[in-house]
Amino acid sequence: MPNLAIILLMLPMFGALFAFLSGKINKKFAFWSAEIIGLSLFLITLKLYSSYTVPIDLPMTWFSLGDFSIPFGIYIDELSLVMLLIATGLGFLDIHFAHDYMAKDPHQPRYYAKVLFFIGGMILLVSAKDMVSLFTGWEFMGLASYLLISFWHDQNAPADAGVSAFLFTRFGDIFLFASIGLLFYLTGSLDLVHLNELASNGKIEQNMMYLIAIFIFIAAIGKSGQFPLFPWLMRAMEGPTTVSALIHGATMVNSGIYIVARLFDFYVAAEALLVVAAFGAISAFIGATSALVQSELKKVLAYSTMSHLSLAFIGLGAGSLAAGMTHLVNHAVFKALLFLGAGAIIMSASHVKDMWRFGGLKTKMPLVALFMGLGALSLSGIPPFSGFYSKDAIIIATLTNPLTSGLISSLTLIAGILSIAYIARLWFLTFSGEPRDKELFLKTSKPSFFWIVLPLAIMAIATFLMGFSQESIAKLVSGNVPQEEHVSGLFIGLMSSITLLALIVYYYFVKRLDLTKKIAAQPLMRSIHKVLFNGYFIEFFIHYFAKEVVIGGFAKSINWIDTYIIDATVNATVKVAQRVKMLFAKTHTGYTSDNSGAMAFGILILLIILFIGGAM
Repeated sequence: MPNLAIILLMLPMFGALFAFLSGKINKKFAFWSAEIIGLSLFLITLKLYSSYTVPIDLPMTWFSLGDFSIPFGIYIDELSLVMLLIATGLGFLDIHFAHDYMAKDPHQPRYYAKVLFFIGGMILLVSAKDMVSLFTGWEFMGLASYLLISFWHDQNAPADAGVSAFLFTRFGDIFLFASIGLLFYLTGSLDLVHLNELASNGKIEQNMMYLIAIFIFIAAIGKSGQFPLFPWLMRAMEGPTTVSALIHGATMVNSGIYIVARLFDFYVAAEALLVVAAFGAISAFIGATSALVQSELKKVLAYSTMSHLSLAFIGLGAGSLAAGMTHLVNHAVFKALLFLGAGAIIMSASHVKDMWRFGGLKTKMPLVALFMGLGALSLSGIPPFSGFYSKDAIIIATLTNPLTSGLISSLTLIAGILSIAYIARLWFLTFSGEPRDKELFLKTSKPSFFWIVLPLAIMAIATFLMGFSQESIAKLVSGNVPQEEHVSGLFIGLMSSITLLALIVYYYFVKRLDLTKKIAAQPLMRSIHKVLFNGYFIEFFIHYFAKEVVIGGFAKSINWIDTYIIDATVNATVKVAQRVKMLFAKTHTGYTSDNSGAMAFGILILLIILFIGGAM
């Protein structure tokens, strides 16, 4: 088993190089190399999962100097295996889907190399035994995401989106790096399991533990696109949709939640879970409400990703590791399904993303409509789909926990209910009714079954069947199942709200779209729409603060120092020199008697100084 773990870690990195080089001979070789390597990674993970008895623990040392050493170990337990199944399974399906989606791109070798490199970073992250190997995988994914988001770097929007992702996530990574230094200084250990034990046994000072937990959480919200570091996630939709499905729906954005879950006992001991729940609730509300008004397919799903990842954070923050991580697993599958479904639509409809130009596509691509509908039902929390059980468990956890039963539980409930509104709006605008752009409708082609529809079918079946395995998934990711008692009337209330919202959305976006446009034209509605459409202008405020306060304030400070200290000092030396010159000029009048007298006076002064010095 240890040998398989090493192969699992090394294969995607060597595979990335092989895919790139073989693709230079023939572009098709790049795809087939990635396809075979992706399938191999999934099969190796399945073998590790089926043979699992005890964690694979491989302590290693990166380098040592005397008594000082830096670890770089591997630790694969049940939680790691579940995350590995997500990374390799969805990664393989994503590569398979890309056969058609990226078929016309001239840079396929570069694309598949970056995808395999990214998968390798995710594998390293979730297999990490210590903070050093975790941070390495964390940064590998950050680099890969930048390269993939800006894959079409010859266009301004993807290039800017890549830089935005890099800057936002690197800001959080500074705090993760700082937390590693603090942990090593305070404990002398970076082992993740050991850190949990030290925290639980009270071996770390409480205030420092709380500070470190907050630092790690800042990095987590950067990576997972949470408030206030979420704007990069929306801009990242400029990359290929296959990238959106893999990185921003199924894997990388999960890494922030994973690190909190891996250090869950540490967070409990630090009493920092309330912060996790609070920021999660704010993010869930912003994501859900902003998704309601987006016009692009991928933007709706991006804000949905933000909102549903927030629900996982809220589950952890409410003290339920089982609920939070189970929702993370469920979300990875149904969101990858929805993103790739959106990719099928965009590819078939001449790369148009605007939902308002669609309509009636269920007649052109009925299977895509069906499978996206199943994904939408899971996202909405409709039983027996997987999304229902984990979302329900999170809501119950917030309601039964006294610390989260007020505003946090209310925002969670609102975000959960609004899921049906924005995803129903997406489905109805895209697939139902009459085509709104008939020329585009006529040009829309049917996607390939084997390359495009088959991966959607696999994920749709998975998200349905997972609904019957929630207890098993919860035990795998947390060791137990949610124990909270069900709140009386919650199920009936949720189902009634969801049914009512679905009917309202159907009425306004299918039957009376004209009425919807009239309502949207009202001044108040336009103002609300503008706020929600722009994500509450969080990105604007961040850019304003960075430009005007941080950069502008720094520039003004430097200018003040340059003007009133440096320039003033230089100018003052000129004036002092002029005054000294004028003073000495008075001793040189040109008259012999004046000069002789001045010289005699100077000699007298020197003699007095020498006399006093000798007497002392």
